[in-house]
Amino acid sequence: MAGMEDTLQALNDLISQFLCLNRPLWSSSDDADAFLEAVDELTSTIHSLESMSADHILLESFDHLLERCSLRLGEELQHLIDASGFDTNCSYPNTRKSHDDDDDRHTLVAQPVSNFDIIVDALPEGVIFEANRIAKRMVAAGFGDSCAETYASSRLNFIDESIARLGVHAHMAEMFKSASWEELEIQIMCWIPAIRVVFHILIPSERHLCDSIFEGFTSYSDVAFVTACHPFLQLLSFGNFIAAAGKNPECLFRIVDMYDAVRDILPVLDDALNPEVAALRECLGLSIKAILMALENLVRRDPSESCPLDGGVHPMTRYVMNYLVTACVSRHTLEEVMLLEFGSSDPSGNCPIEPDRPTSSLAIHLAWIVDVLMGNLVSKSKVYSHAPLSCVFLVNNGIYIIKKVNGCELKVLLGEDWIKVIHSKVNQWILEYRRATWGKAIMILEMDKRFCSNVNVITEKLSRFNNFVEAICQVQSRWVLVDKQQGVDFSILVEELVIPAYRDMAEMLKATGSAGESYMRLEDGDQPKPNGGRPAKQNCLPPRLNSSCIPVTVTRWLHCQAVAVERMSATRIFAPVCKPAPRSLPGCGDWFVDSYEVVAES
Repeated sequence: MAGMEDTLQALNDLISQFLCLNRPLWSSSDDADAFLEAVDELTSTIHSLESMSADHILLESFDHLLERCSLRLGEELQHLIDASGFDTNCSYPNTRKSHDDDDDRHTLVAQPVSNFDIIVDALPEGVIFEANRIAKRMVAAGFGDSCAETYASSRLNFIDESIARLGVHAHMAEMFKSASWEELEIQIMCWIPAIRVVFHILIPSERHLCDSIFEGFTSYSDVAFVTACHPFLQLLSFGNFIAAAGKNPECLFRIVDMYDAVRDILPVLDDALNPEVAALRECLGLSIKAILMALENLVRRDPSESCPLDGGVHPMTRYVMNYLVTACVSRHTLEEVMLLEFGSSDPSGNCPIEPDRPTSSLAIHLAWIVDVLMGNLVSKSKVYSHAPLSCVFLVNNGIYIIKKVNGCELKVLLGEDWIKVIHSKVNQWILEYRRATWGKAIMILEMDKRFCSNVNVITEKLSRFNNFVEAICQVQSRWVLVDKQQGVDFSILVEELVIPAYRDMAEMLKATGSAGESYMRLEDGDQPKPNGGRPAKQNCLPPRLNSSCIPVTVTRWLHCQAVAVERMSATRIFAPVCKPAPRSLPGCGDWFVDSYEVVAES
C-alpha cells in the first residue's frame, strides 16, 4: 500500500500543476495531451484499487483527486464549446438584421428555408474531436451525467440564438397569453415555419453533434440531447396554448395549419422527443374537433328573431357555407382528425385518409352541420307573417346552399343523394309558395257552371282577381329571388298556373258578347281601346295568349322579380360588414349586424 500512496502523491503533484493554471488547458495541445494522460493513469489506478479491495481511505483520496480532474474537464468542455459559438460580428448568408427600437442591438433573423435536407455544423471538427476526448474521460471516471449536463448548458446560448433567428421565442405562450386572436395569428405564421426548421434541421443537427461527442455512449448522448433540446421543446407549449385558446370557429384554419406543421415533422422526429410532439398533435386535433362541434352548436342555438325583410339569403347561411367551403380545402387533415378521434387512424400517420366519399367521418359531420343549418332556417322562416315570404326565404337559402355545395369539394363529400334531398325540399317549398299565393288567385277565378253566362258574376270575379293580384304585386315586388334561374322557374310556375284559368275566364266573357272586356287588364302594348264603350274586336284577346293573358300586375311582378334577380345574382350580395383575415371568417356572433354593405363574393 505504500507504493499506492507514492503513486497517489505523484499523480496529485502532476495533476495539481494543471489544475492550478489560470488559462484553458486546451489553449496548448501539449498541456491538453499531458493532462488527459494523467487522468487516464489516475482512472486506471482507481480501477485497480477497486479490484483489489484496497484501503477505503486511500481509495477515497484517489476518488477525490479524480473528481477534481472531472470538474476541470467540465470547465474545459464548456470553454471549448463557448469559444466556438456564434460570432455576432460577422455576416451570415440568408440572414437579415432585426433592430431593437431602444438601442443599437440587433438579431440576425434567418430567411425562409426551402431545403430541409441539410445538417448544420454547429462546431468545428477539431472542437468535436477534443470534446469527444473529454467526454470519454468523464464517462470513464463515472461523471457521464455531469458531462451531459455541462454539454447541454454550453449549448444553451447557441440554441437560444438559433430560435431568435427564426423570429420566435421559447416562451411565446407566456409572452402572448393576453394577446388578441389577430395578434396570435401573426405569431402562428411565424411559429409554423420556425417549427419546421427546428425539427427538420436544428434538432437533427443537435442529435448528430451529441452522437459525435458522446460516440460509444448512447445513454449519455440521449441525456445530453434531450437536455440541450429543451428550449426547442418549449416552442411546443405555444401550440398547446393556441389549442386551448382557439375555441371560436374562426380559429379553426390557423389551428389546422399548426396541426399540418406538426404532422409534417413526424417522419423526421427523433424517438426521444416523440412523447412531447405526439401530445401536441393530439391536443391540436381535439381542438379542431371541438371547434367543429362549437360551430354546430352555434348554428343550432342561433336565435330566430332576425331575418332579411326581402326573404333573401340569411347572413348565417352565407357564413356557414363559406366556412365549410374553406374548411374543405383542408379536408384530408380534418378527416384524419375525425379518425384519430374515433381511434381508427394509425397514430404514426401511415393510415390512408380518404375524405372524398359521402361515408367518410368528415362528410357525415359536415352533412350534419348543414342539416342543423336547414333546421334553423325553417325555424327562422316562421318569423315572417306572410307564408309565401317564408317559402321564398327557404327557397333562396336552399338554392344558395345547393350552389355552394356544387361549386366546391363539398359536392364530392356530401354526394348526389344528399343534394337530391335538398333539391326535394326546395321543390316542396316552391309548391307551398304556389299554393299559398296563386292557389287563392285561382280559387277566385273558379266558376260555377250555372253562372258561366252571367256577365255580372264574371266581371265581379275579374275585378276581385285584379284587386287580389294588385295586392300581391304591391307586397311581393319588395321580395327577392337571388338566383336568376329560379326567377325564370318562378315565372314559368305562375304562368302555367294562372294563364289557363285566366284564359277560360276570358273565353267566358267573350262568349257573352258583353262590354266586360274592359276588365281584362292586358299588357300596356295590348291594352284595348274603347270605342263607344266597346273595345276593338281584334284587341279583345291578344294573339300571344300564353303570356299576354297574365294581367299587367302579374307581368309587372314577374318583371320586378327578374330585375331583383339581375341585381342580386350578379357580383353583389348582402353580407355582414367585416374584413376577415386570410383563411379566416368573421365570428359567429357577427352574422347578425344592424348595417350591411354590398361586397363582392369570391
